[in-house]
Amino acid sequence: MSYTREPIVIDNPSEKLLKTLKKLREHKLTELEKLRNMKPEEFSCRIIL
Repeated sequence: MSYTREPIVIDNPSEKLLKTLKKLREHKLTELEKLRNMKPEEFSCRIIL
């Protein structure tokens, strides 16, 4: 798979695809929230390791 700056547009997404994308978005948001709530020293330890 190659990288492109142009977004991929799906005209008729299936219900399964929509659910999968929703799960991915939710997971991303929870991971971001975890990072935001970390103390600076925890964050730096995780990045180094």
